[in-house]
Amino acid sequence: RQMCIRDRWYQRRVHGDSNSRMARRTVKVGITRKYGTRYGASLRKIIKKFEVQQHSRYQCPFCGKHTVRRLAVGIWRCKACHKVVAGGAWELATSLALTAKSTMLRLKKLREETAAQAEQPVLPPAQQEAAAVGDKAGKKDASKAVSYTHLTLPTIYSV
Repeated sequence: RQMCIRDRWYQRRVHGDSNSRMARRTVKVGITRKYGTRYGASLRKIIKKFEVQQHSRYQCPFCGKHTVRRLAVGIWRCKACHKVVAGGAWELATSLALTAKSTMLRLKKLREETAAQAEQPVLPPAQQEAAAVGDKAGKKDASKAVSYTHLTLPTIYSV
């Protein structure tokens, strides 16, 4: 007997596509299927987001492989290099941790730049212009050079 379009759709819907080995179990609910109709759709949607983050794998900051899994709340372990890292409860790196890390890197870079500038003598703008004019006209007297080695720049502390 030949199947009509509606019957073919019903066969695929109930028994799964003929190409797939297993039938589709959930359409929208995903990992929160275990809660059934309890707790309300909005709460199940929020829980789904957290549970998907919790059970997924993350990239290891040490070896770069995609093998970091959650051991317990805030404890993450790389299966490849066996490093254990403290992270967020649901995901490896929280947004606050990323903000703090970028701020610390920025402050560290700023401290290194100021340390590099402290090694070079900094001239006031008037003397910089005079030095530029003197370089063009010819060599200036070395005895008239001003030393700024006694000046110290404020230190920037990292958080």
